[in-house]
Amino acid sequence: MEFMRSIKILLLTLLSLTIFQPGFAQDSTLQSPQESAPQSYVSIRLLAAKNTLAPGDKILVGIEQSIAPGWHTYWVNPGDSGAETRIAWTMPEGFATGDINWPAPHKIPYGPLTNYGYSDNVVLLQQISVPETIPAGPVTLTAKVEVLVCKDICIPESGTYSLTFNDPAAQAEDNAAWLAKAQQLLPVPVPWHASYEIDGEDTILKIRGDNISFDGIAPEGFEFFPLEWGLVNNASPPEVNLYQNEIVFRQKRGDRAIEQIPSTEIVVAFVNSQKQRQAVSFIAAQGNGHSAATTESPVASTSTAVDIGISGGIAGALLFALLGGLILNLMPCVFPVLSIKALSLVKAAEKDPGHARLSGLAYTAGVVLSFIAVAGALIALKAAGAGIGWGFQLQDPLVIALLAYLLFIIGLNLTGVFEISGHFGNLGDKLTKGDGLAGSFFTGVLATLVAAPCTAPFMAAAIGYALTQPAFIALPIFAVLGFGLALPYLALSFTPSLQKILPRPGAWMETFRQLLSFPMFAAALWLVWVLSQQTDQTGLLFVLVGLVMLALGFWLLNHSPEKKSARLLVQVLAALAFLSAAALLPFDKKENDPARIETLSFGEVYSPEKLGESLQTSDPVFVEMTAAWCITCKVNHAVAIDIDSTRKVFADKNIRYLVGDWTNYDEEITDFLNSYGRNGVPIYVYFGPPDPVTGTRPEAKILPQVLTPAIVQEALN
Repeated sequence: MEFMRSIKILLLTLLSLTIFQPGFAQDSTLQSPQESAPQSYVSIRLLAAKNTLAPGDKILVGIEQSIAPGWHTYWVNPGDSGAETRIAWTMPEGFATGDINWPAPHKIPYGPLTNYGYSDNVVLLQQISVPETIPAGPVTLTAKVEVLVCKDICIPESGTYSLTFNDPAAQAEDNAAWLAKAQQLLPVPVPWHASYEIDGEDTILKIRGDNISFDGIAPEGFEFFPLEWGLVNNASPPEVNLYQNEIVFRQKRGDRAIEQIPSTEIVVAFVNSQKQRQAVSFIAAQGNGHSAATTESPVASTSTAVDIGISGGIAGALLFALLGGLILNLMPCVFPVLSIKALSLVKAAEKDPGHARLSGLAYTAGVVLSFIAVAGALIALKAAGAGIGWGFQLQDPLVIALLAYLLFIIGLNLTGVFEISGHFGNLGDKLTKGDGLAGSFFTGVLATLVAAPCTAPFMAAAIGYALTQPAFIALPIFAVLGFGLALPYLALSFTPSLQKILPRPGAWMETFRQLLSFPMFAAALWLVWVLSQQTDQTGLLFVLVGLVMLALGFWLLNHSPEKKSARLLVQVLAALAFLSAAALLPFDKKENDPARIETLSFGEVYSPEKLGESLQTSDPVFVEMTAAWCITCKVNHAVAIDIDSTRKVFADKNIRYLVGDWTNYDEEITDFLNSYGRNGVPIYVYFGPPDPVTGTRPEAKILPQVLTPAIVQEALN
């Protein structure tokens, strides 16, 4: 009986694949080749996030299938019969497409068979990489889409569709929201450890993870779909058992020998506690129960902090965001700006209490609105297909240069090099003295800008969760993160009893004000060093010349008898300084330099291949992801990792140490961050040695984002 069933499946599959060959497809329209069914059963639509492109862009494209009622198309593993959708692009030279990203399928029973596919409507996503040189004028990309659509019969349909970019006559389009909704239906890569083995007539899949919680989730709501065919009998229902941090699936084995499937990606779909269907994906391996979590992440923003990640869902994410924002006040990158604000509060405490409260509200508004603005840009860019994360703006040399200029100007103002009035001069005064509400607001904006290189505890989990949610959920989480940053100053401005602990105003304030210029100069110097990691020597020279021109211009402003002409000269020099920063644009960004990692640490340069090779050995593996502009990263490395005691532990235990540098954008590092639910650095992951008996590695440990030698050495031991 089982043999005859296998023969039927084989014949149906061969029949489907035969009629689906390109020679049988109609090229111009979606029509069946059979006269009895002249209408189309699948309507195809191509939409891009935008209809303009620039050199080096990554464009997200959606291929939407609107399927007639009662009919279905197929997933990448179609199940017992059928064939997946095929997309062939014709594009100008240098353009490239990524893999198709498939939403989680549904099981489609058909007699004794079970297929995997889609009904009603589905959107497949692909990312298109634009070369550094593109043709002038409109650029057309053409896709030939072939689908097999089935009901009682299977009919191949095909069509050719085009997208035209950079056409001045075309109406501007914004499909980012539509594509963002499609991205939310993609399986979320998670760093779960999974293995499968044969037990008699069954395949057993065991899944383990640190943050798996099943509160309110019923076992019958789980399904799993292997990308490789033949691992399980698709038609047999799985037996699902949920344990603490573990899921075990048992299902009748498939037709292929397990030795032919050393590893495969698995998609697990389930109904969460809010009665919504979710899906995750991970790599499972034959027998050894370990996944390197190196599966290529889809173009969606991903995080392990879905319903089974952060406890409490949205409420938990909001709490994490508030705590992360509060701790962010203690980070060294934020301290200089908060010192300036504390100086202004000393004066405000002597004034009308209402003025102090308004100052606190204005500062809070500046912080919160800036966080929302940065988050909105991040969400929009990710929806357009950009693989970026928190602090993405600091990967742009122009942003680094302009921020260095801003901090340098504030430092000059604090030292008393210039005291100017008027609309131009008020900028420095508002940003530093903070006497007015505008000053408080702009100080909040500045605090957000300099906080970007820092990632506080709790903050990464909150951001990772936010970027897997729709914008109406994500933006409030970022707003609460900003509120946490602003909360200490806001509380101080509203609490007279706390204001009394501040020292009374006096002559010391002018000395303290000048002293605060040195953290500003130090921050500007650090940003120039970061810039040296991102651009070539010519670009760095332009920016240094710009700093000199700014200093000269503001010095002349205070020493020229012709105040009006001096002001004009300052404005000219400031414009020249800006142009010198803008001159960075024609210069190529530096690639992340492996030599920098090997020089500054005792580790090896990270790559997915090197991580995969290391995990196949019996050695422990420690992975550090860092960036030159991340102060938290640098402090952690200096005080907790690159020290004699930690080096000794690495040597004694033969730990492989891999370091990834995210100073400039790196797609492989972004994928690694996404696989662990992170959208920024630092992240530290430790893979312990395999069990000598079973050969299974223990769960990977994610270390805290603020390290001490004891934390690192305890994790390694």
